[in-house]
Amino acid sequence: MSKFAEQAERVAQICAAVATAAFLSSGLVYLYLGRWTVTMQDYWVIYETCLNHSWLQAALTKDNYQPLFFPSLIWLADLRFFRGDQQLLFFAGMILLFCTAALLLVPLWRDKTTGLTAKLAATLVVTVGNFWMGRGSIITSGGFLCLCSLAVGGAVLAFLWLPATRSESPRFLKAYLIVLASAFVASLSFGSGLAVWPTLLLLGWGLRLPGRSLFVLLAGGLTAAVVYVLLPGASGQVPSETLPLLLAGGKGLQHLCLLLGAPFLYAEAAWSSLPISDDLAATSLLSLSCGALGLIFAGLAAAPKLMRRDLGQSQLELSALGLVIFNLVAMAVIVVGRAAYFVTNPSQLSAPRYLFWSSLFWTGLLLVAIQRAESKKWLRWPVCLLALALPIGVFPSHYKQGLSWRFANYLAESAATSLINGMRDDQRVKILFRDPQQVYRMAPKLRAHRLDMFADGLQDWIGRYQTSLFSGRHGWKHFNGRCHIDALVKDTDGDTAARVTGWSVKTKHAIPKVLVLVDAEGVVCGVARSWRTNRLISRIFYQGRFAGSSFLGYIRNYDPQRRYIVRCADDRILSDEQIIVGDK
Repeated sequence: MSKFAEQAERVAQICAAVATAAFLSSGLVYLYLGRWTVTMQDYWVIYETCLNHSWLQAALTKDNYQPLFFPSLIWLADLRFFRGDQQLLFFAGMILLFCTAALLLVPLWRDKTTGLTAKLAATLVVTVGNFWMGRGSIITSGGFLCLCSLAVGGAVLAFLWLPATRSESPRFLKAYLIVLASAFVASLSFGSGLAVWPTLLLLGWGLRLPGRSLFVLLAGGLTAAVVYVLLPGASGQVPSETLPLLLAGGKGLQHLCLLLGAPFLYAEAAWSSLPISDDLAATSLLSLSCGALGLIFAGLAAAPKLMRRDLGQSQLELSALGLVIFNLVAMAVIVVGRAAYFVTNPSQLSAPRYLFWSSLFWTGLLLVAIQRAESKKWLRWPVCLLALALPIGVFPSHYKQGLSWRFANYLAESAATSLINGMRDDQRVKILFRDPQQVYRMAPKLRAHRLDMFADGLQDWIGRYQTSLFSGRHGWKHFNGRCHIDALVKDTDGDTAARVTGWSVKTKHAIPKVLVLVDAEGVVCGVARSWRTNRLISRIFYQGRFAGSSFLGYIRNYDPQRRYIVRCADDRILSDEQIIVGDK
């Protein structure tokens, strides 16, 4: 190797390592600051099942046609022992996400057919594929992250142990148990996890596993399908008109290509700063063409290996092809299961929630390309440069989604504050769930069990005299700020209430976390909570967009003729100083 080639190799390795560290750090910051800190979306329905049924009944019941047995054990334990702490649930999901990434990296770094440059480039691809904020609708939610990571992680673990199921292997019995157990975890964690069984059969065929091994895998898949059908809840039977819908004008193939190519649409839209309209999401030529190319590349990568039955020469290739086939089958199942829905709502073909699966499809394809390029010198550097360009290509969408989910975090915290105060502030609550009535129906149950936003008992302060709070403890000098009436709303009793917004600081520029609103008689008529982002983090990761601090609270039974004040209540000590609430 020439001196120039050695230097180029070293530069490529350094760039890959630095890009991996930078993208991972930004992803972790965006994920943590944009995470769901309160109950959101489908969990208002899932938690209703959990609180109205026994552990076993809740775990076995399908939700929206999805089996959630294994992940439900995590959030059931969180509800029972940790009062529905969404932060704890998020960390559980992050651990599973790291485990999934590690399962992809283990065969990569053990693979002897790839060099150090290829391994670093592949590590970068795995990092981007798992921590890209385009997948934020799934990975910012602790619950969704648990169920999807269990499905993918279980599948990848099964792929790793599949070659060891040969009878000549000294660990074949252990391998059988791990493969079957992992596949069942994937199958019963999310509906898309059922794609693990056809994937294992195809990989087993390519590995030349004996007939009895393939029979065991087939029996396992049929058993999983039967268990899925027998679980309580709707099983999502495919309507009779689905096949004509899929075949008409090649709709099925078109929908699959649009789903697979959606990551390119989001990346391009972030570069051009153009919003993704419903029409663009349903008819994007970029998504369609990239998805079609993805199908072609997947066929070229997998078909020859499966036809010749010569898989297994590279651990990286086996895991990467398994990831490609698994996510392709999962997306095909989505296309079939939602054929009628996509016809009436074509814009949903580019819904962000599907990026979780399509991004892993492209991750697998790039890993296959990196492994194959090692034996073809003319292809090695183009593939390596493509891997190095990947974080640059997706970073604008990564940043914008990180920004968007940080703002969503603020809206969710505001909505939770409205529920703590017993408000019916539809404008805020819609961020929590598409149907505010479901939230209002479930909030009293969470309050009764002191779960999630009600766990700290802030709601118990309302209606008490301020002198009775915290045994009369007071202090917190140098508390000041400004606030005003932002809008008039209704509480759960139909009475008029006021929404208060403002900012406040206390000693040494610290930001108060909890505040109380007090009327002229000294009665606590509402609570407020603050929201802020560290100035340094805001400057580095958000371009200073969230440098300030603010708080939001409510005044129950609002009377415009009365005088109201705000006092800090951090650490269960009431501040001596106060802020006067201004007019609307």
